[in-house]
Amino acid sequence: MNIRHKRLPIETLERIDDLCADFEQKWQANQPVTIESVVALEKSVAERDVLLAELIALDNDYRRRRGETPAIQEYLERFPESPQAVNDAIDDGQKNTSGFEPPTIDRLAELFPALEIIKLVGTGGMAAVYKAKQPGLDRFVALKILPEEFSHDVKFALRFTREARTLAKLSHPNIISVFEFGNIGDTYYFLMEFIDGTTLREIVAGGQLAPEQALSIVPHLCDALQYAHDKRVVHRDIKPENILISSDGVVKIADFGLSRIIGNETHQTKLTGTHQIMGTPRYMAPEQLESSRGVDHRADIYSLGVVFYEMLTGELPMGYFAAPSKKVEIDVRLDEVVLRTLEKEPQRRYQTASQIKSDVQSITSTQNPALEKTLAYHAGSINDQEAIHSRMPEQQLAQQEMASRLLLTRRELLERVARSLRPLFLGQVLQGLVGIALIALGAYCWAPNTHIPYRVTNGVILHVYGVLVLAQSILVCTRIQKIDYTQPLTEIRSSLDSLRSGYLRAGVLIGFVWWLMWIPVAVSLGNDVILLPNSLVPSLVVGMIGFTTSLGLYWLALKPGNPSAESWKQKFSGKSISSAYLALEEIERTQIN
Repeated sequence: MNIRHKRLPIETLERIDDLCADFEQKWQANQPVTIESVVALEKSVAERDVLLAELIALDNDYRRRRGETPAIQEYLERFPESPQAVNDAIDDGQKNTSGFEPPTIDRLAELFPALEIIKLVGTGGMAAVYKAKQPGLDRFVALKILPEEFSHDVKFALRFTREARTLAKLSHPNIISVFEFGNIGDTYYFLMEFIDGTTLREIVAGGQLAPEQALSIVPHLCDALQYAHDKRVVHRDIKPENILISSDGVVKIADFGLSRIIGNETHQTKLTGTHQIMGTPRYMAPEQLESSRGVDHRADIYSLGVVFYEMLTGELPMGYFAAPSKKVEIDVRLDEVVLRTLEKEPQRRYQTASQIKSDVQSITSTQNPALEKTLAYHAGSINDQEAIHSRMPEQQLAQQEMASRLLLTRRELLERVARSLRPLFLGQVLQGLVGIALIALGAYCWAPNTHIPYRVTNGVILHVYGVLVLAQSILVCTRIQKIDYTQPLTEIRSSLDSLRSGYLRAGVLIGFVWWLMWIPVAVSLGNDVILLPNSLVPSLVVGMIGFTTSLGLYWLALKPGNPSAESWKQKFSGKSISSAYLALEEIERTQIN
């Protein structure tokens, strides 16, 4: 067993944790102490080896940060009585995580027999989240599984128990609730509230967020952070991926305390057996990047400022960045709010999240003709204008909730567009298989019969037709897959138009040719009687009449200038594409871009 994986009493873990923390603090204060001086007082050999492995890993880390390259041989010479501890520490210290492999649903079903594991909904370097159901309570839950390597950190069990107990006590409408936590063997887990919705990252990436909608989200984030900070809980990893918006428009913050539980507190690679990149540097406060020690709730306020700026502008405030009002049309008073949250010095920032909420709501609830409007309204009568000026807090909250719901309306409707095209995609896959079968049948007809001209001719015709059928299938499937639902609606409609035109041009033509194509199919299957004059001539006549009539009617229906051409296009393109257009038109009617 790895020395650092040993199970020790909680009192021992606490003592080792305190000794390692003190060792780190002295390194950070540029007053390093030797490993020997720390382990000298340890009496138990087993506990001494665990502490030694932790200290060697930390010593190796901090020396490398200073540009040194300590070798394993040096530590072996310093601690000849503990070679396993040295090897375990250096081996762990020099390997990086190769990537978290989420457990299979079958594996989780064995570990959690009381749950119905439905599907994996998301994974990253820090955890995997599954949708599950508790049959007894008839509710859906989110099961978050942490990588097993975290459990191999001797201090992990201590951190997990401390932090998870605190998180389970957080009860706020804008914070994901933790129902249960614990471990089964090496598998540590959280059982949490399941949110049927989307992340703020998906919304921002899709360009779906108008300034007034961003301003409706911020107060909810402030409420959640203020509540947590009052409970002395700091998130440490506020970013769009950790902000969820449910299908009914409720804003929720996820993963409170997770970064601390897994030792993910700085941007450095911390050598405590986990080797995870600490935090998300683009959203981290300057003091958090420098050191995890002494970071307080104001780091969350800085991260909120980064998210706030990104929601308004679609960009990150990196380097020398412009004020938000230089990027988008918003009330210029909001510049001061955003820039104050992004102050590099913690004492110059807002000191509480509630102050941010108060300033945002004060700005968005007052009108100034000299400033850009930040809340959507319809210009109307004088009474309408007075109603805007005299908004009550309840009305403003309702407007914020409505704006949040609009973010999800577009996503849900676009999912309808995608779902509408799935039958067409599956049909084209089936058509591709038919095309492959026709190619094979054509080859079967001519390849062994190259000395029989009519078999070569019919086989080649069928072979070419099969290639066209397969090519048309690939064309349609490719155009379906290339539709990017995060793009503006005009781009999505253009992609849908391209799909329909390709389907109509190739698909309908291939379908009309079938009036004649059944003849080489019959020959390829060995029914040569079809080539006798009494059979062939009537077949060709009927086939040509059917082909020309169908093609003529098709052209008349779709020719330029025909007022009913659009209606015919919908009929010819089939139910899937027509349903996709209907869903897209519904989004356009709601004026959600």
